Amino acid sequence: MQDIRVDFITNSIIITKSFADAASIPDSEECTRLQLIKKDNPTMKIVLRSTKAAGHKSACKGLTYKYMRKFISVMDKDNLINFEKALLYYEGFGYDNGTVYQYVKAWFLENYPYHKEMIVDAAPKIAA
Repeated sequence: MQDIRVDFITNSIIITKSFADAASIPDSEECTRLQLIKKDNPTMKIVLRSTKAAGHKSACKGLTYKYMRKFISVMDKDNLINFEKALLYYEGFGYDNGTVYQYVKAWFLENYPYHKEMIVDAAPKIAA
C-alpha cells in the first residue's frame, strides 16, 4: 500500500491517515519523507486520502416482498400459497418487520437460490 503519492494533475501530495499520524512526530522517517517531497514541490497542497467503501455488492439488493411475490407468481405459481404461509408464520411470532423480512428472505433464497438465473433462462430468446 502506498502511504504517500504525488499527483501532478491536481497539484497535491496525497497521504494516508496513518502516514499523517506518523509524519506528525518530528524526526520520524515519514516526517523526513514529507519534508523532502514538500521541498521539491513547494506549491503543492497536502491532502488526506479518502477511504473507499467496500467493493462488494449485496446479492440480495432489490429483494423486496413485492419482488418475491412477483417472481413466485410468474415462475412457480403453485408455491405462492407457501410463500404467503411462510410470511404469516413468521409474522405470527410477533417479530418486528426487519426480523420477519430476514426470515422470509432466507426462506425465499433457500427455495430459489438461483432466482436471477431462472429469470434469464425463462426470457424469450431471439432467433439468430
